[in-house]
Amino acid sequence: MMKKIYKKNQLLEVNNIPSEVIESMKVTIDILNENYGENRDIEADLGGYVLIAENIVDIEILKQDKLQGLVPEYTDVIEVVNGENYTSSLYLLSSDFSIVVVTTEELSKFLLEIR
Repeated sequence: MMKKIYKKNQLLEVNNIPSEVIESMKVTIDILNENYGENRDIEADLGGYVLIAENIVDIEILKQDKLQGLVPEYTDVIEVVNGENYTSSLYLLSSDFSIVVVTTEELSKFLLEIR
């Protein structure tokens, strides 16, 4: 199931994600909070959030819904020392609203696949 993360304390609830990935998400959340406010309504206000896609079903739902027809502005590889690497892909839904999708490198192949 996808997890929407927009506050650092939500990262405490994230299980089975390597520490390198958690640190990367903290940096993104800090940037969003500094620019758009920590107490923003992520559904109504500007800014955006981090979305953890955990399986192929999550990827398919994203591609048919929020990310339909979009290509990422960039994708970074998050190097994991003891385990599978992850990716972080920035999608701009408007000039002031973005979703950063974090997923495993394997699942990112499906995320980045153009149909």
